[in-house]
Amino acid sequence: MLMIAACIILPRRLVLKVGSALGDLFYRSNEKRRKIAEINVQLCFPELSVDQRQRLIRQHYRFYGRALIDYGVLWWGSTARIDSLCTVTGKDILKNLEKAGRPVLLITPHTVGIDMGGALIARLICGVSMMKRARDPLLTWRLWRGRCRFDAIILMRDQGLRRLVKAIRGGRIAYLIPDEDLGDANSLFAPFFDIPTATVPVVGWLAKLTDAAVVPVFTRMLDNGRYVFDIKPPLSGFPLGNEQSDAATVNSVFEAGIRSAPEQALWTFKWFKTRPGTDISPYD
Repeated sequence: MLMIAACIILPRRLVLKVGSALGDLFYRSNEKRRKIAEINVQLCFPELSVDQRQRLIRQHYRFYGRALIDYGVLWWGSTARIDSLCTVTGKDILKNLEKAGRPVLLITPHTVGIDMGGALIARLICGVSMMKRARDPLLTWRLWRGRCRFDAIILMRDQGLRRLVKAIRGGRIAYLIPDEDLGDANSLFAPFFDIPTATVPVVGWLAKLTDAAVVPVFTRMLDNGRYVFDIKPPLSGFPLGNEQSDAATVNSVFEAGIRSAPEQALWTFKWFKTRPGTDISPYD
């Protein structure tokens, strides 16, 4: 916490060096997470050589370290400081949907910049999102507090979807990151990098229930430490009419976004833990 807070006042160039060094430390010290990342990258990019995959993972860890340091900006930095680090593209897409009175679901995969993206979108609109409780209650509170800074409503995942639906119907724009493997109880298997992946079909369900436009967004950190929040056009004809097609569409959108900047994806997530039938988890 002290390191994160101290980096608010340091020159940006030094902050980036500290963040990269922190990422290198995580890469070297946490073998379990590094192995998960190696398995994921090998599954998703089998065409890459071993050296290419390792370079991608090292690059990811450095971006991750930089994004972690930037929590200080998100938690305690001024709005002017946040705005100075960020560029938003596609604002007119949201403005047009708001003028039309259309509810909106913003969807994005887990990337190093998702919290910066959340702060940016909360500065533009009245937002609502969900988060998973961390094991440490103090960390849960700190993350929740930081994500609520700009009048966003942040609900806990274990509170269910009823309050989320109520907020969307009340005019809030949802910011959803629905790409975690939550097991097979409420999931179906849809392709993601040509791999059957346990996918909760929540995006299609919410879009149908609220008549919301589904808008992909991606937050990318540049080499110079700036962030770009890219708002894409709404998915055409979504939802498509059945959960399988909807889940496959969302996964394909996320895959395209990750392929455009693979170093940004959170490769240490166990995306493919749940397998169909008797298939064994690749992480076992």
